[in-house]
Amino acid sequence: MKKYNTKKNYPSLYDAFDLGDRVKRVLYDETGRNKEYKGIILAIDEKNVEIYWDTVNDQYRPKKMDVGFTNCSADEVFNGKDNYSPIKKERS
Repeated sequence: MKKYNTKKNYPSLYDAFDLGDRVKRVLYDETGRNKEYKGIILAIDEKNVEIYWDTVNDQYRPKKMDVGFTNCSADEVFNGKDNYSPIKKERS
C-alpha cells in the first residue's frame, strides 16, 4: 500500500475518481473482525469526495450499518484515517 506524504502531495481527486465510481475501504477492528465497506462517489471537489456507503462485508444495507454518508478529505482518501484504510476504486 503506497502512503502519500503529509505535505499534501496527492494526485487530483478528479484524476483518481469519477462520479458514480464504486469504492471500498476496510475498517480494521482490534478484535480482528475487519469490516469492508463499499459505496458510490456522489460528489467530488478539489479537496474532498462525498461517498454513500451502502454495503458492509458484501451485505447490502445491513440493519446494524453505522455509516451512511461521509465527506472524506484528500488526506483521508489516499492515506486512510484512524483504523480505516485508504479509499480505493472497486474493481469490476
